[in-house]
Amino acid sequence: MWTVVMAMVTQNVLAVSLLVVCLLLVVQSLRLRRRDHEFALTTDALLAREELVTLGRLMAGIAHELNTPLGAVCCSVGTRQKAVAMIDEAAAGLADPESDHEAHLARVGKALNALHGTDPVLSEALTRTNQLIRELRLAGRGEEDTPQPVDVNSLVEGTLLLLQHELKNTIEVKLELGEVQPVPGWPGPLGQVLLNLVMNARQAVGEAGAITINTAMDADQVVVKVSDDGPGLPTGCAERLFKPGFTTKDAADGTGLGLFIVRKILERHQGQIAAGKSAEGGAEFTVTLPTVRSTCGTGCD
Repeated sequence: MWTVVMAMVTQNVLAVSLLVVCLLLVVQSLRLRRRDHEFALTTDALLAREELVTLGRLMAGIAHELNTPLGAVCCSVGTRQKAVAMIDEAAAGLADPESDHEAHLARVGKALNALHGTDPVLSEALTRTNQLIRELRLAGRGEEDTPQPVDVNSLVEGTLLLLQHELKNTIEVKLELGEVQPVPGWPGPLGQVLLNLVMNARQAVGEAGAITINTAMDADQVVVKVSDDGPGLPTGCAERLFKPGFTTKDAADGTGLGLFIVRKILERHQGQIAAGKSAEGGAEFTVTLPTVRSTCGTGCD
């Protein structure tokens, strides 16, 4: 009898224990489901945040890239307006038989020279803007335009043309353009690389200083060096310069995206960039790009 009772008690205990284990498993399963749901919500929130951050960087980058061409256009439009006003005044003077016609004609000639001087600047600015918009349109559709041979020296000259209003007559620009082979790529983004580097040098030297731009061949690569005689780079920041958000400028002057964009563009072109100290004690940025021949091999012949 006692044995039967003990067996029944043991069975009941086992049944209760099994029930408790089942309940614990159910509770744990519900907890895991809730955690999985919370994790999914957190992941979605992080992804949404990352998309917003990426979008913000993209918009800031677009604004950064459009800034220089639009600045050149605004400056040129201002020059043209002043030239037209000068012509109007000279025309009014020529209508007066008592006035000095030679002086008025000289003013007309000066105004026409100013007008003609803005033509290449406007052409270069509009070309750069058009190239940028084309790149954005292709990127938005997930497409990529076919790379073309790019003359780096022509891009350098076009960059300086766009930056006339920034460099003015107080900044000395030393051009040391060697004979270089074409590089495969996209003129718009590569032009933006040069714009960013020259603008950085311009801001580093202040109101007066010197900027040197050197192009040369090194084996099968084109090497472009942009250096200045400014204060140089802060110690230990040569690599951090290319990270998004890092800047040594005031908030009003820098977004921390310029050199980040430069590196991304160069990576797309299988190129590289390094920062260091120039011979004059300022900053020096060295860009290396593969040539058309090095990327396509003997099949280019």
